[in-house]
Parts: sequence; structure tokens; C-alpha cells
Amino acid sequence: MPAESNPSTSVRVGLVGLGGHGRTIQAAAEAAPGLTVAAVFDPDEGEAALAAERFGCAAAPSYEGLIARGDLDAVALVTPNAAHRPQAEAAFRAGLDVFVEKPIANTVADGRAMVEAAEAAGRVLMVGHNMRFGRAARAARQLLENGGIGEVVSAEIHFSADNVQKGTHKGWRFEPGGSPLLPMMQLGIHAVDLVHYLLGPIARVSAHARTVLAPPGIVDTVTGLFATEDGLHGTVVSSYCTPDLFQVRLAGTAGLLVLDWIPHRLTVLSRGSRTEAPEIRDYSTHDGEDLVLEMRAFAAAVHRRMPPETDGRVGLRALAVVEAMATSAHEGGNGVVVTGETLAAQTAP
Repeated sequence: MPAESNPSTSVRVGLVGLGGHGRTIQAAAEAAPGLTVAAVFDPDEGEAALAAERFGCAAAPSYEGLIARGDLDAVALVTPNAAHRPQAEAAFRAGLDVFVEKPIANTVADGRAMVEAAEAAGRVLMVGHNMRFGRAARAARQLLENGGIGEVVSAEIHFSADNVQKGTHKGWRFEPGGSPLLPMMQLGIHAVDLVHYLLGPIARVSAHARTVLAPPGIVDTVTGLFATEDGLHGTVVSSYCTPDLFQVRLAGTAGLLVLDWIPHRLTVLSRGSRTEAPEIRDYSTHDGEDLVLEMRAFAAAVHRRMPPETDGRVGLRALAVVEAMATSAHEGGNGVVVTGETLAAQTAP
């Protein structure tokens, strides 16, 4: 019986893309209430065999074979960006709901097509912007809504990882067209979504990009400047060649707020408290919980037939900002290349 017709049943999901971050999603799906991994697929037969043994399920011979099984409610796609649109559209045609790892796609055109296909089929589409589900991000939003640091004046965000020097510069991400504006598309897009979640929609953006250690032709360092619809200005830096740093720093008229993911914590310093210790909320014992909550939210959306918090349009809006940064960087960072009206036109129903 389909999960949507009996909320007491578990959503039967097929996991697609099992290596790398796919292993992280395996763990999250395994721990998420309301979700059962009923089938898996990966072109790497070794990865597929390990996952099938882990979940006690079948390893499909192909993606087409997986979505044609007839006993699934949904698929979770942790696959190369360029595969997201064709795989999601095929799943919708098969009557399945879709969780897709961020970014929703490599281009706004593909992302918009996915959103429209989901809506036309009446299916759930959720994008993996997991960081907003973490305790530090949730607590930060509540603090901001309560005026905890007054009016936010500036935002400085750095989402980077030393992926080039770690030797992870092989594979589809480093192929031409595999992931445009690479670090911003793969890491910085989380920062963009957090800006939308905490501070409101980005309306204007420009960016500069360069290559430091990556192979020729592959960008590994990006600096973006943005303004929200409310006029708040900030910076987003994302690199694939510096030590890992995932941090949001917000300065307000009544204090400072810092979100860290390594370790996972929220630090708040009130105005006039230079001689006092800052308030530190340590969430390090809850590392990885955001991914479990994300998968639980997907299961709930499938059951309720309701759009999830990070639905296709949320993912599309974050992608539109990154695509605008890529355009700006290509033009040398000169001028503003996207406005609120442009973003609205790209992402509106």
C-alpha cells in the first residue's frame, strides 16, 4: 500500500548514489523514523553490494530497473549534478517522490524544469539543504527573531574545505561543466540557503573567482558580495583549497552571533560585554543530526502530501544566486548581475 494512503506505514525509498556523501545519506536514512530503504543502486557494484547488505534489500541492476520495481514510494538521489534532472523526471513519471542532494541542478533552467515536473505530477520534491535543520541554525533563527543581537548590520560567511589537497580533485566535480563555480556550487550554496533561512532572500549579488591549486580551468576559490531584499549586505567566501571552515558571523546593533559547524556550536556576544564571557551553546554531541532530521522531514512530506521546508523552489532560489555569481565572476565581477525581480522571475510559480 503506498505510504501516502496509509500514514502508519514507513516510506519505502530507493537510495541512488552510495559512495562518498552517499554513505552519509545511508546513515541518515537508516536512523530517520518513518523511512525504510527498500532498494539501492550505484554503478559501482561494490558500493551497491555493501549497501544492499547493510539494509537487507535488493541492489537494482540499473536506475531504470530501480524505479520500475513497483514497491517504492520515493527515491533519494545523491548523484552528479547533471544527472539530477533526468533522474528526477524519470522518477516523477514512475509515480515516485524525490529527495535530491543539493544543488537541485547545475542550471536554473534544469532546476526549474524539475520543479515544474514535480508539480505537474503532484509529487514531492525535496532538496538536501541540511544545514538549516541543525540545532545551531534553528537556535540562531529564534534568537534573531527575538531581537537577540538587535538589527543585523552585516554578515560574513566562510564555507570551505581543503578538497584539492586532500586528493579529492578527481571525478565528476572536476570535469568541465561538472559543477560550475565549483566550491560555491558544492559548499557555498549551503551558505546561500542559510542566508535565505536566517536573513531573508538575496536580491543582488556579484562575485570574483580564481584558480589557486585546482587543475587548470577549474575554479577553486570564490568570493561573493550580496544584498538581501531588506538591504543587509554581506560576503560569502567558498574555497576548495584552504583548511575546513564552516562559519556564519552576524554583527548586529546589540551583539554578535557566530555559528560554527566544526565544532557545531552557537556563540553569542552581547553589546557592551567585552569583559564578560560569551554565551556558547555547544551542539557537538548532535553532529549529523541535521541529516537525520532532513530525511525525517522528507518522509513526513511524502506521508502528508505537503511541500517540505526545503522544497524545489527553495533549492531553485539558492541555485539562482550561485548561477548569478557565476555570471558575475565570468564578467570579472563588474556590477550587479541579479536583482530581486530577476530572481523572482526565475523562481516564481
